[in-house]
Amino acid sequence: MTSHFVKAYTIKEVSKILNVPPGTLRQWEKDLEGLLTIPRSKQGARFYTDDEIKLLDTIKQMRDKNLSKDMIRELLQRNLVSDTDSVPHITSLSPISNDIQTESEKDQAALFLLAMDTFKEQLINDVRNEIRTGIRKDVLEEVKKEVSKGSLHTVKSLSDSIYKANEKTKLEIHELSNHLHNASEQTSESLGTLTKRVAKASKGTSEQIRYLANRVTESSEAASEEFKTMIHYISSSAEVTHTEISALIETLNSDREIYIETINREREQYWDELNQREMMFQDMIVNFRSAAAAAEQKTKPWWKFWQ
Repeated sequence: MTSHFVKAYTIKEVSKILNVPPGTLRQWEKDLEGLLTIPRSKQGARFYTDDEIKLLDTIKQMRDKNLSKDMIRELLQRNLVSDTDSVPHITSLSPISNDIQTESEKDQAALFLLAMDTFKEQLINDVRNEIRTGIRKDVLEEVKKEVSKGSLHTVKSLSDSIYKANEKTKLEIHELSNHLHNASEQTSESLGTLTKRVAKASKGTSEQIRYLANRVTESSEAASEEFKTMIHYISSSAEVTHTEISALIETLNSDREIYIETINREREQYWDELNQREMMFQDMIVNFRSAAAAAEQKTKPWWKFWQ
């Protein structure tokens, strides 16, 4: 009996095979945790088999088509369910909100169709290989057991089983193709509905933008008129204020002249009164001296007339 050995590759070798940096491979493993599980050695080093390399190549093709991480995870989950149940479960597209732009939606739709085609081919090949591999292993084990027993009848029965298994495989592949065809039709219908919704949303958005532009124009015109009125009012107020200020300045100048004239008049009047008082005081002194001198002459004896 021959032994089958599984060849293991390091992350650097896989990076060269897929032309993908090692850091990107680690990031894919992190983003697709639970779906992409890379075995490790006892020392903790990653090693890759042909199955992991094949899965990584599929992920690389999806990334090259600009599919998002969520979309890749969903496709891999569907593929995992298909491998587990032996019958692929195709789900319809989830509803998409109407606020997506038309151009980007067409690009996403085209990429999604391309991804669906790639996924369909990959799924058919995976299912076909899985069925063949499973049947081949089961049949070979039974053949080995029965040949060792030397039972020709069992060998014939196994031949019939192989034939029936091949027929069953063809039938399952045919059913799988029908399922994928129906899924493609549903996808096309969903994309048609999505395109109509996007067109309606774009039309409604254009009308709203047009209405908003009209409102802005009307508001601008009204604001312009109000601004002109305000400027005119400010100009008129400035002229009135200038006239009032001029009149006030003239009044202040007149009041100042009258005040200065009054002060000068009062000062002259004060000096006149002061001079009069000075003269009266001088006259009083002179009179006092004269009276004193006359009184002194009256007190002399009559015989001292010579004095």
